Amino acid sequence: MSKFFPQPKTIKINFDVELIAFQCQDTVVQLASIPPGATFELHRHPESQIGMQIAGRLEFNLNGKKEVLEPLQQVYVAGSNVLHGSINYFQETALAFDVKRITNFEEAEEAFLKVSPTQEKFTGFDCQSVVGSWFEIVITKIPPKGIIPIRQSASETMGIVLNGQLAIAIQEEQQQLKYGSVYYAPADVVYGGYNSSDETVSLIEILIKPRSLVSVKNTFSKTALTAS
Repeated sequence: MSKFFPQPKTIKINFDVELIAFQCQDTVVQLASIPPGATFELHRHPESQIGMQIAGRLEFNLNGKKEVLEPLQQVYVAGSNVLHGSINYFQETALAFDVKRITNFEEAEEAFLKVSPTQEKFTGFDCQSVVGSWFEIVITKIPPKGIIPIRQSASETMGIVLNGQLAIAIQEEQQQLKYGSVYYAPADVVYGGYNSSDETVSLIEILIKPRSLVSVKNTFSKTALTAS
């Protein structure tokens, strides 16, 4: 089993919703398909959690503050043991991802962060990004035949391909990825990618800031695969 290309585990939330979960060392990445009318009841857990809509809309409730999440426009940030939940009031199925990790970050953070346009620093490709206390999310459009140069990041990096296929190489391993798969590049491990197709591929990368840059009071613990 590859730690760079983790295998999915299906988690049944309720009658309507299943999650596809990927264990990436201390972090869990989850993909969800949320049909109209489906509800995630308010709940809390020790892990901090962030998330974003990929398609469709969702009303998110974060400790009583509600906001309609639009595709690739906002990130919600739920700290440890903060109540959160959501409802799909809309007529289309929503696709979303979330990321869970023990952080023990003590400073308060905005509940909803806006995504801003920018350029990917290694390639110059158009992208959007948002930076939080312990994470950064970058959404990059990789043009046909576009190359993600070989790099070695100080951050742990997880990637989700939103459309088409993208070849990702991490150290000696390589896979063609599409939506429904995740890659995981640990800090300081060499990786890169290539879009061999004739369509632009959108890639979400979640970067976990190095521990030296994040205020922590305990050692990170292993996050179990649990419901969102």
